[in-house]
Amino acid sequence: MKTLMKKSLKQLFVLSLGTVVAMVPISGIAGEDIDRAVEMPADGLVQVENLAGSIEFSTWDKAEVQIRGDAGDDVEEVEITTTSNSVQIRVRNRKDSRNVDGTDLYLRIPETASIEADSVSADISVSGSQGENILLNTVSGDIEVDASPAELEVHSVSGDVEYEGSVNRSSVETVSGEIVLIGPTGEVSVSTVSGDASLEAGEVSRGKFESVSGDLTLTLSVADDGRLSCDSMSGDVKLRLPASQKAEFTAQSYSGSLNSEFGESIRVSRGPGVMLQHREGDNGTQIRLETFSGDISIRTK
Repeated sequence: MKTLMKKSLKQLFVLSLGTVVAMVPISGIAGEDIDRAVEMPADGLVQVENLAGSIEFSTWDKAEVQIRGDAGDDVEEVEITTTSNSVQIRVRNRKDSRNVDGTDLYLRIPETASIEADSVSADISVSGSQGENILLNTVSGDIEVDASPAELEVHSVSGDVEYEGSVNRSSVETVSGEIVLIGPTGEVSVSTVSGDASLEAGEVSRGKFESVSGDLTLTLSVADDGRLSCDSMSGDVKLRLPASQKAEFTAQSYSGSLNSEFGESIRVSRGPGVMLQHREGDNGTQIRLETFSGDISIRTK
């Protein structure tokens, strides 16, 4: 029994030591080229933090992450940390530095890996990924994604967002950045303050689109029992649907115009504005559009 216990404790110690060693950071030297390759499960997670410069993801068929780039002169270190199922890259700048030199990172990752990236002014691009999740955050950097993950989540303040691919659950938010999405299906959520948003989608089961002064231009179809809502303060809402679209339509503009090829709009009898209430078929689908001073247009494709 004692021999068995000693053997088990020894195995546990070796396993623990292996985990600790795997988590020891590998630091890059500021101002020098970065060139590392670390192993990772094909469905693992790649996390990147880089304030300025660029972050570029591309994919390959290897179960490892290749990290290349140029560290800025004000970078204290480029820290690369690995665990059993993830690789984390952090660009750490000197605390006393007034300027932040951009660091350009080029990563090749497994095709089915998930991605998380955070930046302030760094541009972020993703190409070819088919992982479980893509989560991107930036303040002023632009984001460009050509990928087909299971789920996409993007947050930006003033940076523009462009996406093309196939995704069944997507959420994109900006303040003043423009949004262009091509190919999403399923659940789609878009929110912007003053940036315009354009969407060319397939069939949407749940769609939620919000804007303050930016225009919403949407081309899609809504699934049976689906829900689509569009809300804007002063931006225009332009919706294009298949001519065969069945739904219960509700739309209202308080000081803008309302034109629809699905039913006819009427003047509100009491108070300002025009509204539309129309049912096409009986499949449980509901489509609701509302704006205060913007125009509403509902057309067929």
